[in-house]
Amino acid sequence: MKKFITLAAAVATLFSASAKIEKSNERTAEHKKFDNYSYAIVPPAGYELTDNGTAFRNPEKKSGISISHLNMILDASSENELLKVTFQNFVAGYQTNESVYINDTEHYLVSKTENGRIFTTLVVPEDNGSVMITASSPVDDLAEIEKTKEALLSVVYVDPADMASNPIFENSLYSIANQGFRAQPEGSTLVAFCESGDFAKEQATGRLVYFKVLMNEDAVKPKEQKMFATEVVKALVSDHETITSQNAVEVNGLPGYEYFITETENGAVKSKSYAMVVFTSGKYYCFTSKANQEIDMYLQKFQAAAKSFQAKK
Repeated sequence: MKKFITLAAAVATLFSASAKIEKSNERTAEHKKFDNYSYAIVPPAGYELTDNGTAFRNPEKKSGISISHLNMILDASSENELLKVTFQNFVAGYQTNESVYINDTEHYLVSKTENGRIFTTLVVPEDNGSVMITASSPVDDLAEIEKTKEALLSVVYVDPADMASNPIFENSLYSIANQGFRAQPEGSTLVAFCESGDFAKEQATGRLVYFKVLMNEDAVKPKEQKMFATEVVKALVSDHETITSQNAVEVNGLPGYEYFITETENGAVKSKSYAMVVFTSGKYYCFTSKANQEIDMYLQKFQAAAKSFQAKK
């Protein structure tokens, strides 16, 4: 027990030596990206990305670095009292807590010791939650703890637009500039787009960043289209979602309506969605999307994808 206390004190020293950490990070060839997340780190030597793409592990060292998304906004500098209390309650579960400024953006580095291991988490605040990058190592391996801490501090944001080209998705019914996402057809009339092309896998991580195009064989008279489109979108809206705006649009000569939708929980924005219904002579297409991370950036991409829609004759 005495040895453990000594080690724990040494570990705490790793995180208390600097009152304030400031880093200016640029993406390098050594940076490796987590799947389905817009973040990359420089993992220590010997660490390999796991099959599910959400962690780097070194079995020999019994250490790893994983990523996840927490549907909780952690912001110690917020002027919102509720958010301040939320942050205080969160860090109360950790033994150390310090602010880290990476590329002039405030992050938080927290750590705790449990069951002979130290868990160090870099908290990356986002508009609608927080990304958690957590390193785990045996508490008696101080060298590995320091290496994984440096890996956390190497984090960079990777714009999804930089990870892939912006191909034109085409099938027999339509084409669309999908803004760098990958398509996962779910049937003859429904296509889902997400960053990895594996919609279920991304959902399993808690990440909701996707858009879908659904075709229906239903001719709608022009004077009925506005009411029809609104009813279609209302059917997709959950109890916590509200349609905040509705606009008539023309998409490559086709009439339609677009909608912006906001989901809230306990007064905080949880996600935002963009929807569009566009009509051809004998069909209508319903375009739906949702983002719970980097919300405004993705909404712009969704809208651009929708308005690139071209029906084929």
